[in-house]
Amino acid sequence: MKIRYSAIVLRSLVIAFVAISTIYGCSSAKHSNADASASKEETTQAINSDRWVFVVNQVMPQTGRSRAATSRYDVRNYKDTVVVQLPYFGRAYSGAAIMDNTSPLNFTSTDFDRVKDEGNNGKWNITIKPKDNREVQSLNFTLYDNGSAQLNVQLTNRSPISFSGYVRVMK
Repeated sequence: MKIRYSAIVLRSLVIAFVAISTIYGCSSAKHSNADASASKEETTQAINSDRWVFVVNQVMPQTGRSRAATSRYDVRNYKDTVVVQLPYFGRAYSGAAIMDNTSPLNFTSTDFDRVKDEGNNGKWNITIKPKDNREVQSLNFTLYDNGSAQLNVQLTNRSPISFSGYVRVMK
């Protein structure tokens, strides 16, 4: 009886391991800087010309646990438009439009202020403040010429949220 029970448990563990390995291997959350195969010069040119995409790998809410991105989330930055498609996990305060069933970080802005400061060693700090979205106060990017990137988002009626990922050249 014990041998039969042990065999069943062992078989169940092997099946679970294979299933988890298969799911993880097929997951789209495995974005890496391999997608960002642009050279430092191409990345620098894309950032300077305001034609780049920030792709999310990790979502870090102010409270709670950090999560790997399970889908392709990004921010597309053009000279005259910013397209934001990001998830939101966090706390909503009074006045937040929580009944909309939409993410406050899913919008397109054509009316915004952009401040870009080039730092040392291939680093840029870029702040985008949308004027046509009252939920989002600012998108604060830190981009590096090696492709890595960070984003901190300040919202009006919700807790802040951060993202890490990479910057890639827009084609």
